[in-house]
Order: sequence, then C-alpha cells, then structure tokens
Amino acid sequence: MKGYIFQKNKLLTAVMAVVTVLHTAAQAMVALMIRQIIDTINEIISTGRTGLITNMAILCVGFALFVGVAVFTSMYTQGLWIKKIMLRLKNAVFHGMLHQSMATYQTRSSAGDLTLLTQSMGTFEENYLKNSIKIFESTLSIVMAVVLLFTINPLVAVISIVAMCIPTLLPQLFSKKMAHRQEEIVKQTTRYTGKVKDALTGYEVLKTYHAEPQNESICWAQANAMESSKLKMTATNAMVYSVANISSVIVQLFNMLLAGMFTVRGLISLGSILAVVNLTSMVVSPAFEIAGQITQLKSTRPIVSQMLALLKTSNAPAPRTEVKRDLVLDDVTFAYADTPVLIHASTKFERGKKYAIVGKSGSGKSTLLKLLAGYYDNFDGNILVDGQGDVQCDCAVIHQNVFLFDDTIRGNITLHGDYTDAQVQAAVHAAGLDEVVAALPEGLETSVAENGARFSGGERQRIAIARALLHQKSLLLVDEATSSLDAENAAKIEDSILGLQGITCIAVTHKTDPESLARYDQVLRMESGMLYPEEEIA
Repeated sequence: MKGYIFQKNKLLTAVMAVVTVLHTAAQAMVALMIRQIIDTINEIISTGRTGLITNMAILCVGFALFVGVAVFTSMYTQGLWIKKIMLRLKNAVFHGMLHQSMATYQTRSSAGDLTLLTQSMGTFEENYLKNSIKIFESTLSIVMAVVLLFTINPLVAVISIVAMCIPTLLPQLFSKKMAHRQEEIVKQTTRYTGKVKDALTGYEVLKTYHAEPQNESICWAQANAMESSKLKMTATNAMVYSVANISSVIVQLFNMLLAGMFTVRGLISLGSILAVVNLTSMVVSPAFEIAGQITQLKSTRPIVSQMLALLKTSNAPAPRTEVKRDLVLDDVTFAYADTPVLIHASTKFERGKKYAIVGKSGSGKSTLLKLLAGYYDNFDGNILVDGQGDVQCDCAVIHQNVFLFDDTIRGNITLHGDYTDAQVQAAVHAAGLDEVVAALPEGLETSVAENGARFSGGERQRIAIARALLHQKSLLLVDEATSSLDAENAAKIEDSILGLQGITCIAVTHKTDPESLARYDQVLRMESGMLYPEEEIA
C-alpha cells in the first residue's frame, strides 16, 4: 500500500514533504523567538536601549507572516495530496470490483463492498493517510526540537530523548487490540448495511406481510452491535491516549523542573528556560501523539488487506470478437460449487440462425446463456468462437431479471455510448416503447428512478430489450425476454427479434407450443444437465 500511495504521487509527495518541513521549522523557531524576546527585554532593562523594541517588533511581525503562509501552504498541500490519493484509490478499488470474475463476484457481499467504498474508505483516510502526515510532522518536530535543545544544553536534550521513549513505547502494547477492534467495526457495519439494503430492496414484501416491526427490530439490533463495536474502539483509543498522556505529563514536568534547576545555578538564561519548556513540549507531546497515531495506522490493516485484494485484481477479460461463422460448445461441463449444471454439452450455433432453449425451471438454461456470454471461465471443455477458444463472443443480453440504473431512459438504453437519435429511436420502436415514451413529458430524458421504480415490469423489460437491440451485436442472448408482457406486445417484440438479419439469436423461452417453437431454426432442450436437440428427446 505504501508503494501504491507514494510511488504514484512522487512529485506531489515531495512538494508536500518540503512544505511540511518549512511548517514544522516555523513552529520550532517559535522557541528561539521566545528566547530572543526575553533576552532582548533583559538587555533593554539592563542597558536602557529602548530602540531594540522596534527592531524586535518588526522581526515578530515578519516571523508571524512567515508562520501564517507556512501553515496555509502546508494544510492546503496536504489536503490536495489526500484528495489525489483518495480519488485514485477509490477509482482503482471500484475498477477491481467491476473487473473481478463472475465466480469471485458471487462470493463477495455487495453490502461489504459498499461498506469498503464508504465508511472503510473514510476510516482509511483518517487513520492511515492523515496519521501518516501527522507521524511525519511529529517526527520532524522531535528531530528539530532535539537539535535546538542541544544548542541550548546537551544534557537537557539527552534527557528529553530518553524521556520521549516512554510515551512512545507504552501504547504499542495496544496495537493488536486496535486492529481487532477495527476488524470488528468493518464486520458489524457490513452486516448492518446488508440488513438495511435487504429491507429497502424488499420493501414491498415487508409492506405486504406487515413485517415492518420485526424488520425494524432486526436492523436496530444490528445497528446496536455496530455502534457497540465503535464504542469498544473508542474505549481502547481512550486507554491508549490515557496511558501515553500520563507518561507525557510526567516527562514534561520533570524536564521543566530540571531546566529550572539549571537556571537557578546560572547554567542557562531565563529566555533559554522558556525555550527549553517550549522545545521539550515539541519532543514529548509529538512522542505521545505519534504512539497513538502509529497504533491507529496499524488498526487499518484489515481495510488495507481488502483494498489490496481488489487492487491486485488481474482478471483481464479475453479479447471479444463478433461471431462471423459459428459459436460452438465443445464437451462443456460446468458446476456451481459441487452442483453440476451442465454436463458434456456439445452443440453448434450458426451465424444468423435463431435457437430456442427449453426445459424445466432450474435445468440450467440461464446458466448456459451466462457461459456463452463469458461470465464464467471455470468450466471444462471449450467454447469456440469461429474455431478460437481464447476469445469471447461480443454479445448483447436481455436478462430475465431486468436491472435499470437510476438514470434517464436514454441513459439506460445507450449506457452512455455514442449513438445517434435515429439509432435510439429505431431501438425504441423495435422494443415497442414508442407509446410509453410519447406519453412522458420529458420523453427519453425521463428519469426511471431507482431500478426503474416508476415503470411497470413490462415497461422495464422493453427498456432492456431496446438496450440490447441498440447495441447491434452479432449474437443476441435472450432470457425470457417477454415474460412480463401481454400477448400482443410479446408477439410484436418476438417478431422484431426473430426478424433481425445476420444476427444469431439464442433464446431461453417458456413457450412450448409447436407454433411458437416452429419459428426458430432449431430447438434445444436442457434436461438433467444435458443439452439435446428437441427431436432427440423421447
């Protein structure tokens, strides 16, 4: 993760480091300014040279302006650095989510992914990135303060270094517990997100069976578990800072007592004792803070592990190609876990012909289409596109379970591809959407709401059909495309699909009457994991 963050942002990281050094140096110089002011006042008292006040005032104003510019530049540069990293990281993690294999996707939790992209990313920004900057600042502060302490009194500097180790090392005892607490927060947040997501997605079911109170109780219990895990993290954090604070206060008071003794004996000036007090706080306080910062940074390990797994996603899809001659299943066997779905399936789909896949529910018809679409690569045998096994066919799919994005009708049909109005209108017409679109004040620019909530099942299905027809692929896979349509509209759309010239169409259908099936060039039946031509079924 360090390499990903720092290597990909070398220039900005270098600029931020330089600006942070200047900012920290300005803070360290405050101690020298205090010493200079006190010593100047003593000189004025003893010599009566009041003109020194004007010089010191000018110096103070100039120094204050320098500090102000350094603080602003440092904070802005740090904010820009964090923005660049978080933007790149979120895009890379989301890219990994979208480019994982279908088999991997189905083992992941969508609630877990949402938690990672939202709350976990926020935790990473606070506990990893911002703490990395704070650790760097604390380290600089300690180094600069120790160097300046050596110029004032080497003994005080040595004692400060030794004392600094106490508040630094004590909190390390809690690092494993902090990591465990953070892992528990991620787990409980994922569970809570999942429960809420289920409730909102299944809103109609809960409403129908008046199960809102029970679901509220479930979500409340999970929310309580999530917040309790956060409270435990807060308690552990409080313990870390409490232990470090106790040791920090003791060390600072001891150093002040020591500096006071040196002043009484005339070993250092009054201005120097104030500088020592200030510089000691720049050693001990950052040492106390750095301990907690390192512990918090280490607590993000579970989140970092999740992100690294997605950043390393290398499931680059095989090259896609149009079906110019044929698509062949050659002795293909596929199973979900240990459940066989397709067993030694072999058949040929020729370019431009129309094929119907029939069979009982659960026989594997939809899975067959997913294999042809390239969703899975963990099968035995070969799927050949024009005789090639190392490519995927470039196809359009009309899914059984229609999904619409929270976008406009046009956006859902084009998926923001570059298509002309004439092409979109042709697809709308072929899908039987003309009247639906015409009745809407905003036409194709009408928002469909979340998952097409403002449209009926049949209208959503027609939008999905228009989407598939617009993309004009040489292979069209259809999974019960007209199941939500009335007979008249279903017949019109089926006519449009079967009338597509030069396009291979493989359609899963529930229709088994001879008249409907006769419109296809070939009918295949799925039965017990086997794929047969219809005429071979006894």
